[in-house]
Amino acid sequence: MRRIAFSLFLLVFFGCMNKHHNFYNESDYVLVKTDSFNGKVDRELYVYKYDSARKMLINYWDNGKVMGKGFSYKGQLDGSLNVYDMDGKLSATDSFSKGKKISSKEFFTPDTSVKIFRNGKMEPFTSIDSLKQ
Repeated sequence: MRRIAFSLFLLVFFGCMNKHHNFYNESDYVLVKTDSFNGKVDRELYVYKYDSARKMLINYWDNGKVMGKGFSYKGQLDGSLNVYDMDGKLSATDSFSKGKKISSKEFFTPDTSVKIFRNGKMEPFTSIDSLKQ
């Protein structure tokens, strides 16, 4: 009986120690602070429920859409930092490890509102090369 109890204890003890957590799973973060201005949420600070040194910060545009979302560990950026435009579309994402940028990628939609007046008519601007004749 003692052997069974001891084996069960070891199984539970070592089973709990070997849990690997995904530091960037947003559902594992708990909201601890909300800043607002004129009744609109400006930013929210979340703390990782398994390690209070890990944080997630979300900033919002005035229209309520997410402006940016990023993770930090011990005050340094760690993980992804996503930046969104005012319509909520992802415009850039950077990856960090211990405060150092590892990678960066920008997403954008070309501005089709720019036109060129050429030969008496309006033409769409497609690239710098389209300016050459």
